[in-house]
Amino acid sequence: MSDQPKKMNVVQLTFIVTVNMMGSGIIMLPTNMAKVGAISLLSWLVTAVGSLAIAYGFAEAGLLNQRAGGMAAYAEDGYGKDGYFQVFFLYFLSIAIANVAVASSALGYLAAFFPVLTSSPVATCVGVIALLWLTTVANFGGPKLTGRIGAVTVWGVILPVGFISIAGWFWFHGGTFAAAWNPKGVSLLEGMGSSISLTLWAFLGMESAVQNSSAVENPKRDVPLACMFGTLGAAVIYILSTAAIQGIVPNAELAASTGPFGLAFARMFNPAVGSIVMALAALACVGSLLGWQFTLAQTAKDAADSRMFPGIFGKANSMGAPIAGMVIMGVVQSLMALSTISPNLSEQFAALVNLAVVTNVLPYIISLSALFVMMRNAGTMPAKYRLNAIVTVIALAYSVYAIYASGKDAVLGGMLVMAIGYVIYGFMAFRFTAVTASGRAAAASAAAALAIAFLVLAGLLPRPAHADEPASAGAFGRIKQSGVINLGYIGDAQPFSYKDQTGRITGYTVALCQKIADAIKTESGLGTLKVNWVAVTPDARLRAVQDHRIDLLCGDADTLAARAGISFSIPVYPGGIGAVLRSDAPAGLKEVLSGASPAHPTWRAVPAQLISRQTISVVDGSPAQRWLGGKLGQFQITASVIPVSDVQSGVRRVLDRQSNVFFGERSLLLAVASSSPASGDLIVLDRHFTYLPVAIGMARGDDDLRLLVDRTLSRFFASSEFPALYTRWFGAADADTRNFFRLSALPE
Repeated sequence: MSDQPKKMNVVQLTFIVTVNMMGSGIIMLPTNMAKVGAISLLSWLVTAVGSLAIAYGFAEAGLLNQRAGGMAAYAEDGYGKDGYFQVFFLYFLSIAIANVAVASSALGYLAAFFPVLTSSPVATCVGVIALLWLTTVANFGGPKLTGRIGAVTVWGVILPVGFISIAGWFWFHGGTFAAAWNPKGVSLLEGMGSSISLTLWAFLGMESAVQNSSAVENPKRDVPLACMFGTLGAAVIYILSTAAIQGIVPNAELAASTGPFGLAFARMFNPAVGSIVMALAALACVGSLLGWQFTLAQTAKDAADSRMFPGIFGKANSMGAPIAGMVIMGVVQSLMALSTISPNLSEQFAALVNLAVVTNVLPYIISLSALFVMMRNAGTMPAKYRLNAIVTVIALAYSVYAIYASGKDAVLGGMLVMAIGYVIYGFMAFRFTAVTASGRAAAASAAAALAIAFLVLAGLLPRPAHADEPASAGAFGRIKQSGVINLGYIGDAQPFSYKDQTGRITGYTVALCQKIADAIKTESGLGTLKVNWVAVTPDARLRAVQDHRIDLLCGDADTLAARAGISFSIPVYPGGIGAVLRSDAPAGLKEVLSGASPAHPTWRAVPAQLISRQTISVVDGSPAQRWLGGKLGQFQITASVIPVSDVQSGVRRVLDRQSNVFFGERSLLLAVASSSPASGDLIVLDRHFTYLPVAIGMARGDDDLRLLVDRTLSRFFASSEFPALYTRWFGAADADTRNFFRLSALPE
């Protein structure tokens, strides 16, 4: 007996189900739902019923079929070996892709404590791969160890989420909730439809019990119980926690957050508590990844045991862990993670994650539809048969609509994956006997029923908001239809966008975006246009545009890397590195730094000698510091460089004569110098040492909106109003700056 692999009991299996659902689903769910608004909470009415129906179907199927393979084994009863393989292949692929996404989510939480993890694309990729291998190796101890670890890590979700579900209502504000109800102005049915895919993602994982049935002590009893208890518990927690948090954190902040529960606890208590919750969330993410890695390996093992996959995936150690298969999939997932290095590949990877949702639900449909054959073969009593049939039809209808609501691209991708699956199966079909005539009839009947159900759903059920939009409508069409525009801004980005002392959102690019909003209101013929200001973080700004959470990004650096993700307007500011000196600085220093031709003959080494005698300041870790270091090294100049913490400190050193020159982003130098009480003692050189244009961001391919934005900006730059706006934030424009705006504006 001691040589037998240790297996999970019902409690541990329930923890696996719960942590697989909640570990990566609930942690980011409030942020995802805030993108639609609190109206999305109504989708729980549909999703909770649908998910419980799916869980019930799996529970009943588990009573009739305890063979290894879970959903694939159920599909085999109705569709034969080809059904087994298709379910296995789709589910296996979806887990492999989703695991990389879960690892990325976990890394995002860990980066709050170890910023180096996301300091560069390469560092992020290495961190994701490290997490994938950490959770792979942790599974070498077998299912018993995985269950025990999952029983611990799940508390990283249960404690904070459970607290908000129960006690969070003491911090709930009705006004905050009301303001977050429908920020995009969508209809009731549109709001619910657009959120179906979000809420379904939170429940993906309910099938973990059936997929791990071969690693359970008493699968006939424990698998159904784990399915129902895990799903029901998650549903209650999801509804209570997401509703409470919408009344605690303003919607704009919630939608921009990368750690919504940490943000909520920081508001409820203090930032230290918020950090603790972030740590617990990271723990839960890692635990979720651990559970999914085990499910991935177990799915491959069951398929290998059924001769549906290479035999190496079925080899397990004495603890019941298929180590060889785990290592192989660790390599495969590492290769997937490499796609996050390149921005272009990242877009492809994001599309694959959406595909993972569809490929996860398709096995639900195939395996649950086989329940009818299973019940007939088992001689199920008529009353029980009718009950199971009703619940299963609800589960199938919800699953089909959930796929439909995921969007046409994901549906097309799922169809292609299914086609590839059948191509692969064609090379191994000879291993198995043909399906019986009754099996073929059952499969044909079920397929016809599903086709009819899909047509009915397509015609009768509410379409999600994004499905109603023509591909060419874009943001301008959405704005015109809803009467709402969402303008994104980066906080604390003075003088471009920030909150002033009264809490009002202001800044140079904020003012430009307001001008654009006024133009949209006029050109669209809207009587009123509601403007929602949405705070975005530097890390999430591009994704906010791509996900249509914001229609315009009010000010961002227009670079090739950024253009890989979004589009930009004409330039609105000539950004780049500049220099500030005292107005009484030596004429020779001004002459050298301004790049002007000397008024008298000089030896070419004199400028270098002059610079080497200066004390220079830059903000520590800034682009200006990296640029300065490169230039000093290039010309072999030895100068005293003093790093400072911020722009204000650098300007203060110049005023106090502690530094001769301060290099930094020229827009910030102008803003700080012009607002300083001693502005007369400072001079910001006209010279741009580097050029980094600032522009208004928007989604790629949105030509109508971009034309309107460029037309509005071009006309405004040529108007008599613009000089006053520019002077307010940067002081009077010099000749080069005036020429920049003249050249940037497009002719009519």
